[in-house]
Amino acid sequence: MVEITRRTAAAGIALVVLVAGCGDSVREAGESTVTFLHFNDLHAHLTPHLDWVPDGPPGEPSETTRIALRDGIARLATLVDRIRRETPGAILMNIGDTYHGGVEALFTVGNAIAAPVNALGIDVGVPGNWDFAFGPGVTRLRYRGESLPPPLGFEGTVERPNFPNLAANVVFDEPGREGEPFLPPTLLLERGGVRIGFIGLTSDIVPRMLASGLDFLQGESAYKALVDRHAAALRAEGAQIVVVMSELGVHKDHRLAQVIAPGVDVIFSAHTHEVTAEPLTSASGAIVVEAGNDGYLGRMDVTLRDRRVVRRRWRLFTIDPGIPPDPAMEELVVRARVPFLAADVDMEVPLPFTVERLREPIDTVLGTVPFALDRRGALESSFNDLFTDALREMSGADVAITPGFRFDAVSPAAGDLIEGDAIASGQVTLEDAYRFFPIPVTLSVGESSGRNLREVIEGLLERVFSDDAFRQAGGWVDGFAGLNVEVDLARADGRRVVGLTRQDTGEPLGDDDIVRVAGCSRPVDSPMNLCSHPGFARVSPLGDADGGEVWTPVRLLAAALEDGIVVEPSPAFHDRSARPRWPVDAFVQPLPDPGGRGEHR
Repeated sequence: MVEITRRTAAAGIALVVLVAGCGDSVREAGESTVTFLHFNDLHAHLTPHLDWVPDGPPGEPSETTRIALRDGIARLATLVDRIRRETPGAILMNIGDTYHGGVEALFTVGNAIAAPVNALGIDVGVPGNWDFAFGPGVTRLRYRGESLPPPLGFEGTVERPNFPNLAANVVFDEPGREGEPFLPPTLLLERGGVRIGFIGLTSDIVPRMLASGLDFLQGESAYKALVDRHAAALRAEGAQIVVVMSELGVHKDHRLAQVIAPGVDVIFSAHTHEVTAEPLTSASGAIVVEAGNDGYLGRMDVTLRDRRVVRRRWRLFTIDPGIPPDPAMEELVVRARVPFLAADVDMEVPLPFTVERLREPIDTVLGTVPFALDRRGALESSFNDLFTDALREMSGADVAITPGFRFDAVSPAAGDLIEGDAIASGQVTLEDAYRFFPIPVTLSVGESSGRNLREVIEGLLERVFSDDAFRQAGGWVDGFAGLNVEVDLARADGRRVVGLTRQDTGEPLGDDDIVRVAGCSRPVDSPMNLCSHPGFARVSPLGDADGGEVWTPVRLLAAALEDGIVVEPSPAFHDRSARPRWPVDAFVQPLPDPGGRGEHR
């Protein structure tokens, strides 16, 4: 039986689904158990890919790492099916960043991902910040089936999820609809006589990425009030288990768990790609877990006795080659990828003001690399170093910047040993390039003062390393070339940059010094912006001197590999604090002290 009810506008919209049947209850001495399957940050990965993994149990500190094959939505389908056969009624949650992240998603605004995702049998989901990134027209068609007029509208079909999605922290911000919920804030499911309440929170950083006509809740106290209100309402409706599915990231979720009122049992986190081997505990009694990214599936068994939660058991499953792919799902994946492997491929990104075009099959080899490329670093990574070095070289700029995204697919160096004793070729394909840059941006060159660059870097460090989790926002620190940046990550916000010098000469970069800077531009950016940062002057497109075309990141990377402009990168950042980094620290982005606070709105 399915029942949908609506509350008053002041309380928001509540989606209530009552599922009849015995579900997954395991009754021993008056106990019943509900199983939650936690999957997050797919980032449009359809096929297995290489990743750095620590030696030892996932999510635990390690001195060493290895490159291993992970993920594959067909293997995920097999794993989910196995668990559901053993535990009928297990609830599958899909949390954040689903339809954006690779070449298949970019050139179809996520449509190529929809059919495989829908075939997983997901019970409930939450959109992530990147699920808004194709613009408001695509977003509203995908999640509401609601079209917008030009220029925000989208001329085409947008495939929709076949499962409910929640977002309690987003309302409309446009005339006549102010305060109207964008998606239902909560969901009530019943399994085996147990009522489970879900609260959905999407990412709060979307306003920093693009204008959407939506208002995203901001600030610790606002989130505390929101979660407390919905948790109490769900309990009043008979929920015996209340969980939060959150795309705020594990750092904010861990802080939030300390300040909310008792009443939430589990916060299932996403967005930050962190692997929690053991649940994080809190003052409210809620535990917080995150299942890394697309390479893992989390399982949480919540046991009740006399209608009260008495036990919560968390396990992580690695999605690796030991799991055979599900044939039906594999067929869907092959079908989705066929157009991108065709010899005569010719596609454009179907969004206004974009110049991204695909003219070669995605298995085209662009070149080889002498060191592994990855973004596995909150402060600095090998790919960002390589790309900014190449951008600086090919643009003639003094400084180069690239965004600090989390998503990637590791490209190992020639001769690297891959788990299972395979030897890497070192080849980088066009598909690999789009894994690092699945966004339709162009490259530009502008000017900046030393003062502006220092402010940009301080802002980046605050958004990643602040001790106040609700000051954190975005991905990881942007990549830089042409600068030596002396930092002390143990210092307070706004005071982490200790020294800023020119990489070539070692001379200090003064506040009033003017340097030429290469970076990226989006169609919606101000002409004073580079890589979404303000304060630049005389920004102009970086063009191809031969053909006159504006460079895109993928085109520049392909040219750099073809021309051999790939050398061992020079790190830009030097941290005096000697703070342990992943994998010695279990978290790639350090987890702040959950007791520390500094209210931020």
